[in-house]
Amino acid sequence: MSSQQQADSDKAPWLGLLKWSLNYVDGTVPSSESKNFKAMSEEDKKFLEEVMRNGIVDEGDRMTVILNSLVSYLDSCLNVSKDNDSNENDPDGKTSEKVPSLEEVEEMMMELQDIVEQIDFAKSFASMGGLQFLIGCASASASSAPSTSSLVPGSIRAACLGILATLCQNNPAVQMMMLEQGNIPKLIQIYFDQFSTSTSSADGEDSSSAITSKAMQAMSSSVRNHDVAEKIFCMNDDGIKMVETGLGMYSSSSLSIPPPSAALRRRALFFLQALITSDTADGDRVRLFKDAIQFVAGRYLDLNTGIDGAMVENDSQTREMGLSMITRILDQKNSVDALTEKGVHSFLVSLGVRRVSNMRSILDVDEKEMVAEELKLWEEVMSRLSKAQ
Repeated sequence: MSSQQQADSDKAPWLGLLKWSLNYVDGTVPSSESKNFKAMSEEDKKFLEEVMRNGIVDEGDRMTVILNSLVSYLDSCLNVSKDNDSNENDPDGKTSEKVPSLEEVEEMMMELQDIVEQIDFAKSFASMGGLQFLIGCASASASSAPSTSSLVPGSIRAACLGILATLCQNNPAVQMMMLEQGNIPKLIQIYFDQFSTSTSSADGEDSSSAITSKAMQAMSSSVRNHDVAEKIFCMNDDGIKMVETGLGMYSSSSLSIPPPSAALRRRALFFLQALITSDTADGDRVRLFKDAIQFVAGRYLDLNTGIDGAMVENDSQTREMGLSMITRILDQKNSVDALTEKGVHSFLVSLGVRRVSNMRSILDVDEKEMVAEELKLWEEVMSRLSKAQ
């Protein structure tokens, strides 16, 4: 093997392999018939084996390495208060292993999230105690140990919830593990512990509101499209209140409840729509969320709306999601009472007439294209409302 091949191998194993291959094979005929073909020497065979061994990452092994690093980092966070005692016993303050930095841990958690997107790795992670690990890290907080929560960075706790959402997404086996381990109430607790300390506005997120947003996402992924999980969640009064607070129903300066961030509002709306329009939803479930449905109808469908005296902008994605939910409620007809009550019905018709008129009057081609989906949804809502009463 040449010194250049060795250099390429050191910098990027796959690049070295490609360059080596191009030296021996032209890709148009079988290798043995290539005019430049020559048998591999023992040295070349060893080089190829080394590149293959170093260039292929076993994601299962990598997942274990990442978890060990996370354990080391979290141990250092949770034991930081004991450092002084340890240093008294060890004047040099030396540790037996290098603890990764916060930035390194954040990168590893992003990598872990990519790995568990594969359903088999998600199951493996959950079966090796991964769910308890993520829930434990995310809930190192709150009511039980306020002094510990500040020691685990909010970015790490939010990342744990993001990974949890990925694990559960369309994965019935992991969703069932979440139920069996009693993690639904724990997620609700994490959400409310952080919601009470959030200081974000609708335009941005602080650490606490990032955690509440991720907790909503994790709950949504844990419950959606799983019949048993949906039923259990809807039987929990705190679960219903979780969705309502995520929408902003209780936000009030007089109650010291901050408005939800834009990300939390969208995730709560998406979760609400999934719950009340799922294949197993019935009239009783829709009526459980009557107040939430009416809140969406009154606050989410216009360009902006007032919450506690402050104007909050509803982006096109939020408006379209709200309209889609209303359309599906009216189509499924499990219970349309929330939308056909006189005050709500007349408000929707009045708003619909104004929005449709405004969007139809747009002349700019690009702008017209941008509102095409919203216009279509409003026309569908108006058509169904006319038949609903």
